[in-house]
Amino acid sequence: MFFIGFSQKREFKNQGEQENYWAEQIFEKKYKKENYSRFNSEILVKSNSEILFDNKTLIVYCSSDYLPIFTLGIFYPQLLIGTGENNEIFSKDEFDKLTDEKKFFYNLQKNDSFNISNLEELKFLNKNPTIKRFRFWNFRSGFANPQVYYFELTNKNANKKTSLEEFIKRSELTYIKSGHLVI
Repeated sequence: MFFIGFSQKREFKNQGEQENYWAEQIFEKKYKKENYSRFNSEILVKSNSEILFDNKTLIVYCSSDYLPIFTLGIFYPQLLIGTGENNEIFSKDEFDKLTDEKKFFYNLQKNDSFNISNLEELKFLNKNPTIKRFRFWNFRSGFANPQVYYFELTNKNANKKTSLEEFIKRSELTYIKSGHLVI
């Protein structure tokens, strides 16, 4: 697997070791702390995996422990795919009448949904109890391979005894960055 922007300086025993190295590099070389606001509109949880944020649908496949990151509006699809208010939405009949080429480009530009899977806490990068770092895979319409994203939550009042649930509830998103494609 090739990762643009980082030279491979060592041999890896397996793919997981290499991906952890890339995560370290992202946070070491590309890190810039930000403060992102929580989603300030209605959030509708349709099922354990489908969450609506205005005109965007987030489909999340992860441990229920991490769902509050999304259901509390800490992370939401508009952070990465914008509001998309100008995107034309076709009905099924309208879509069926499009040429194959137009269907392809429509699906490629469509940004009304965002899929997340393989969300995991990067515990090896969490050296401070007030910060938790994560990665997930994003499956984008029109692309065969998912892209890895990294993000960080900060809870200034957390300590080593703070539960994950309490940490997430009082945290804010302080970093998000796209990484490599999974091939």
